[in-house]
Amino acid sequence: MAGKNKREIFIKNIGLDHDPFETPVAEQELARVQDVFYSYYSPSSPLPTQEDLIKSLRRPQHAFVYGHPGDGKSALRLTLDADCRTILDGTLAVTYILGEDIERPLSLEEHGIRLAKTLAIDLTLALIEQFNPLNPSPTEKQIQALQRQIQIGGRQLKRLLRTLLEKLENLEQSTPDPIWGISKDWNIIGKAPVKYVGGSDKLRKLLKKLSIKIEPETPAGWVDFWKGINAAREWGFTRFLVMLDGVDIKQRTPETMMGLIKPLLDMLHKTESDDVFIKLFLPLELTEWVEDYLKSHDRDLYSSAFSPIIEWDDKTLRQLLAQRFRAASSRSGPRYTGLDSLAIPNLNLDENVIRVAKGSPRRLLRIISDLIDIHVARDSDSFRFSQEDWEKCQQKLIEDERT
Repeated sequence: MAGKNKREIFIKNIGLDHDPFETPVAEQELARVQDVFYSYYSPSSPLPTQEDLIKSLRRPQHAFVYGHPGDGKSALRLTLDADCRTILDGTLAVTYILGEDIERPLSLEEHGIRLAKTLAIDLTLALIEQFNPLNPSPTEKQIQALQRQIQIGGRQLKRLLRTLLEKLENLEQSTPDPIWGISKDWNIIGKAPVKYVGGSDKLRKLLKKLSIKIEPETPAGWVDFWKGINAAREWGFTRFLVMLDGVDIKQRTPETMMGLIKPLLDMLHKTESDDVFIKLFLPLELTEWVEDYLKSHDRDLYSSAFSPIIEWDDKTLRQLLAQRFRAASSRSGPRYTGLDSLAIPNLNLDENVIRVAKGSPRRLLRIISDLIDIHVARDSDSFRFSQEDWEKCQQKLIEDERT
């Protein structure tokens, strides 16, 4: 029997609906377990509570969120995005990833082109999620503004609209997902659903109007971005949070990372005056670089920005572990709060894995994943981790750190 099959059977036998330790990277988890991804979130300790941190990040101010790789910057960013999409107060969250596709620093205009596209996608998604057939029909001005955004959003967005339109035109023959409705298809644009979105004939008519081909215009960078902001205002949005992430996805030097974000740092006063607030999720090593740049270029911005550092302690790592089990537990199965109830007596497995995780949630999840693999390879029929399992796991950790 293959190791993966053994692991799946073990996970099922201990009463979990799915494996909450298989992928310790937020973006990978988003693709693997869309339906439960947001239930994984557990706060670190830069502020007293998760609610305080999310609430602080929603304030009308620029923010610089620092953390080591694996500290949960992307998970926090994704949770902030979900919060804006479910608690409706006129805030539009826009995700801007500076990922592996970027080989060199971008000019200010290139940033504008990319931002205009991601704004168009996130605006369209938000409007579909918030669509209420009982509200008055959209005005012609609103529809025309959004039609232009569809063109800017590109192929992915058009594909999503085609998929949704096809399903809405065959509602009597097709059965929407019982949990998520049509938002099950958000994966087409790389998003996870955050709530049930129902279909209606009124929504179908709107999507049909939006799908009408209009003459494409030449990409105009920041002109298109501000057109997108105006279109969003036309639809009732009043505040905009641009969440910038991915600066440290590749092994970039601090100089390279600063080169990527400097054009946007120079735009912060302009965007703030138009209620557009940039939330940058950055590696800890950039803290002094950003602070020095702001001190020399804009002391007012340096003093007014919100700059939390993500830090984890034993307590918050225990909470994270418990939340993982809680999210994966079946309704009829046992309720685990950690690994100790799945281990032989006196092994103190929770304490041990948290100690060697050294304050890193990603490292913690990887250690537990290795531990599960080692255990099922030794005795997949046993529900109890042994001393031998833990010793082999520690040895693997030592060997991995040498390579």
